Order: sequence, then C-alpha cells, then structure tokens
Amino acid sequence: MKKQWSEWGWDLWCIISVIGIWPRYIEPRLLKITSLTLYLKHLPIELTGLKILQFSDLHWDNHFSSYLQKKMILKINAQKPDLIVFTGDFLCRSKLENREGLKKTLNALKAKFGCFAVLGNHDYAHFVTVSQQGDYDIESSSSDSNISKGFKRLFKSVALTKRVTDQTRQVDQHQQLIALLEETPFQLLNNVTQQVACNGSWINICGLEEYTLGRFNPDKAFINYDGNFPGIILSHNPDTLNTLTQYPGDVILSGHTHGGQINIPGLWPRFTCIENLQFKRGLKKIKDKWAYINRGISSVMKFRWFATPELTVLTLQKDIYENRISI
Repeated sequence: MKKQWSEWGWDLWCIISVIGIWPRYIEPRLLKITSLTLYLKHLPIELTGLKILQFSDLHWDNHFSSYLQKKMILKINAQKPDLIVFTGDFLCRSKLENREGLKKTLNALKAKFGCFAVLGNHDYAHFVTVSQQGDYDIESSSSDSNISKGFKRLFKSVALTKRVTDQTRQVDQHQQLIALLEETPFQLLNNVTQQVACNGSWINICGLEEYTLGRFNPDKAFINYDGNFPGIILSHNPDTLNTLTQYPGDVILSGHTHGGQINIPGLWPRFTCIENLQFKRGLKKIKDKWAYINRGISSVMKFRWFATPELTVLTLQKDIYENRISI
C-alpha cells in the first residue's frame, strides 16, 4: 500500500522536529508490562496464583512493526500465563491485511488453560466509529489519510449522542477474520460465557460483543454463567463498565481507548471518544468489581504520547479480609 502525500509529509515533520521523533518513532515501539495482584473474596483455593495476561487493540495491518511483533510474542510467552485474553480490535478499519502474519502471531502465543477474545469496533464487516453528528455509525467513504483524519479530530470535537444508527446495527460479522481465528488458539466469545477448567476448579470467562454496534447483550452473555465460581469479563469498550456492575463477575477487562493515545490534557478526549472519560485507562474499582482498561498494542495512527503500549498481567489471590490490590 503506497503512502499518500500527507503521510510522507507527516513522517518528514516527525523526523525534523524535536517533538515528533519520540511519539512517532520511539514510544509506539515500546511495550510495558503492568503487573497487578487482585484479591478476590470468593476465589477457590485451587485458583490462587492464577495468572491472566491481557492484551488489546492490535490494529494489525501491513505497516505493523515487526520489531513490536517479536517483542510482544517474547514478552507474553515469558510470563507463562495460565490464560491469555484479547479485548478487541484485531484489525484496522475492518481490513484484514497480511493474513498469514496475523495468524502466525496469534499461533505463537501460549497459555496453559487457553486463549480467549472478543471483537472491537474495527473487527466487523464495516468499520464503526463516531460520525460527525456524534452517532455510532459506519465510517463514510473518504479519500482522507489517517493523518488528515487525525488533524480534523484535533481541531473539531464531537459531542456523543450515544445513538447507534440503523445501518450500523445491520453490520455483519467479518467472515475472513472469524475464519482466521478458527485457525488459532483464540476462542471467540460473542455474548457468551465459557467455563474453563483450571487446576481442579473452574473460572467463568464471559465475552461481550461490541457496544458501538448495538451488539452488547449482557442478558444473553450471562445465561450460562456459573455463580459458584469467579468470573473474568471481556468487553472491548469501557463505556459498558457501569452496566456490567449489575451482572456477575469479579474482574472486567477492556481496551479501546489506547490510554488516551495522545495523552496531553485538553487533547486526548478529541482522540478518545468515550462517554465516560474517567474510564480512559488503568485500574478502577466499580462497586464490588475490579476493572482494567488496557492501553493496547498499536493503533490506526502509529503515534503515541504518554500512552505506552501495554501488556497487563493479573494474578488472582484469595482475600480473607477486604478487597486489596498490590502492584
């Protein structure tokens, strides 16, 4: 895929400017591991020490850094996780590029008790985003480059209506992506709960479909949830967190925000269009649940400022006193 003139100009500016080198060429290739120990009151003794690795927002395309790819695989496998979970956005703008490269990457990841995933707003037959009217809508056809779109977002904010358009609700699954995932260890959870056997006990892994497509359906997803065991909930968009507090589960994992991506006060909300700005990144305690919003691996626009790509490693421990966290 050839670069447009705006992308060449963007690269040139980043090279010759002091402030452009770090967010364009250095920070997007870094990868931080965030390690947390979460204490759960109702954790079976057999699940004590269970290690869950979360990654999110891969945004795989022809320009995905091979250096970042190798680093990610090495760091994930070095953790020797019991479970790996992916919280959405395998693709960029619903385009499956370098299919074999993505398949090879996912097949290289190893977890003792399995790998699980949910879809993000980039992972359906059409890319759904926030329209100029503030609706969740299919992206209109445009010749604008990613750089041009980024600058438009910089100078023009959009007020969210929280409305999902009718055409968005009709968007189909991305059949090529679904077929690819079937050739990997990753089990896709579309509004469903799977009980996973671990060390002689069980844990619920519940996956929700994408909120911005109107497919988020917790009533359906929790039908098979077994309340005798703890649960990990996967939901790409953190705007679902408040709703999910009304359902079972102990830990909710999300992505989508890229941690603000251009994480500068006054600017990041223009690039991170979410309804609840307090759910931009990091660990949250919401009622009786823990929630973590992962900063993701990559992005459509390969540019990050104070939002380093991230892997999250969660270790579960039994809490006999009160909910605690250690880092």
